[in-house]
Amino acid sequence: MRPARSSTSGRADARRNREAILRVADEAYAEGSEVVPLDEIARRAGLGRATVYRHFPDRRSLGLAVATERLAWLSRVDATGEVCSFRELLLMVLSVQVERRSLVNLFRNLPNRYQQQYAEALISVLKPAFERAREQGDLRPDIELNDLVLVFEMVEAALLADFACVHGDESTQRLINVIVDGLFVRPGA
Repeated sequence: MRPARSSTSGRADARRNREAILRVADEAYAEGSEVVPLDEIARRAGLGRATVYRHFPDRRSLGLAVATERLAWLSRVDATGEVCSFRELLLMVLSVQVERRSLVNLFRNLPNRYQQQYAEALISVLKPAFERAREQGDLRPDIELNDLVLVFEMVEAALLADFACVHGDESTQRLINVIVDGLFVRPGA
């Protein structure tokens, strides 16, 4: 007979398993445009299928959890306001958009209300840094917070048009810098 585990250690195990699943899934999202199946996530995390499915019943719930973790991380990075400028935060977000294509594709296939909720959450995370940049006179006065959604869409349009495949990573980064520089009074500052 196995000794009973305390609920505290059970919760700690569950928390560790969830963190492992999220870490592995985030890494898998960087591998291409196809979402890695949950069975493969379980294998890579060294966990049973049932454990993964207990935490995340489908790919959508896993993708939303990874995105939520990324938003929480961005919030923590911006908490001091001194570690990262708005430009750096925005470039981080755009890097994730470029590097995590399967996660972006998963979101593109969600119902519009989920896409809208995530866009609003992302904008709200970027808002404090955006407002600091505006107060410091770094941003062009005609730029509004919601214009960031258009920035994400412009980068997405370039990526969907196979721009990155044809022109490579260097051209993609140059395009992102041009788009981001257009928001600022002093480009590249």
